[in-house]
Order: sequence, then C-alpha cells, then structure tokens
Amino acid sequence: MIFPDLVADLKARMPTLRGRLMANQSLAELTWFRVGGPAQVLFMPEDEADLADFLAHLPTAIPVVVIGLGSNLIVRDGGVPGVVVRLGRGFGEVKVEDGWRIRAGTAAPDVKVSRAAQEAAIAGLAFFRGIPGAVGGALRMNGGAYGRETKDALIEARGVDRGGRLRVFNNGDMHYSYRHCGAPDDIVFTQALFQGAPGDIKRGSSSMPPAAAASKSATRRCRRCTAIF
Repeated sequence: MIFPDLVADLKARMPTLRGRLMANQSLAELTWFRVGGPAQVLFMPEDEADLADFLAHLPTAIPVVVIGLGSNLIVRDGGVPGVVVRLGRGFGEVKVEDGWRIRAGTAAPDVKVSRAAQEAAIAGLAFFRGIPGAVGGALRMNGGAYGRETKDALIEARGVDRGGRLRVFNNGDMHYSYRHCGAPDDIVFTQALFQGAPGDIKRGSSSMPPAAAASKSATRRCRRCTAIF
C-alpha cells in the first residue's frame, strides 16, 4: 500500500518544525509483532513544543493516530492513513522528585518507572514492571498489574490537544475505569507525575510484588504482550 505523499506540503506549512516527517514509513518495525503496513506520514517530534507546533498547523481533515512501544499493537496490512505520531527520546526522561514522586515522559518504558522507584526507595510503583509498554499507553489504558492500576498512582498528566494547546489533567479528570481512560481522544499525552510512598532500599528487588520476579525473568528472554484490545 502506497499513500499519496503529504510530507512536502506539511513541511511548507510548518517551516519551524524540528521533528522528523517521513512518508509511507513502515510501522511493522515499530511493533513487537513486526507486521503491518505503512503510515501515510510518520511524525517523531523533538519535544513537547515541537509536537504542539505540529498539531496547531496540521489541517483538521488529516487524522492523527498515536503509537507507543508497539507491544500490544497489530497494524493492518493496508497501513494507516493520515499522520501517525510516535514520541521518541525527547519524551523519555524519568526523574525522581521530592515527596516520593516520579515524573516520567510518556515515551519512557513502564519498567523504567518501576526501576527508578526501586533505586530511590519509593514504594507503590513496582506494578509498572508488569506492563510491557510505555507510560503513554499506561495513561491511555489505565494499565495495571499485580493488583494496582495507573489510576492508583497518578497525580497528573500533561498532553497536547488537536489544536496544539497544552492541557493538564488531574487524576479525576482522567475518568478512569478498568482499562479505560475518559480523557479526550485527541490528547497526545507527553508527561505524567506519579505518587509513591516511602520504601526500603535494602529490600531491593524483593520489594516487587510476588509474581513480578518471575515476570521479570520471562521478559528478559522474550518480548510478549499481555493483552490486545
């Protein structure tokens, strides 16, 4: 499947854009199953401001789809029309803040949040190790494992709407239920702030939930998805 090339027109509309725009880019290589057709346009923004600039100038008639690590994703052979947004390095930082909190970019793997919490002796976030995806997917799907869900730890999430406006959502604004988020569908989440609790650094990996050690070992051996919706 080959789509009409929109890249030249989009670049002309957005002369200050810093991210990468690619026409008819294969998505198979971006998913764990390694199957599927191309994106008509694949956009990889440099940072949050770059993403906002892009969405603000993108014609409203062009659909936008956001993908993460591709762990629970199957792309159809016919590809994806419009723009596929994939967040990269500019959205991958994970840092510890005062008050047993962790701030994470939405491109960061969930396991990176769990690891940072463990190293900082922050309890309550080990469940992220059991979610084989990125923080953005956990926000959008209320991802969970070992008896806890994203809603149990989230303080707030940042994102950019289809008009390029920065939005901030507190936990209640997300309208979470089981594997569902009620935030507007057009939001591209960029960052999350999670609340943990005081932990014991001496416990090390034993602070993980009982089933996590086995899951950690299995994940090292192979890529796996836990569910497909």
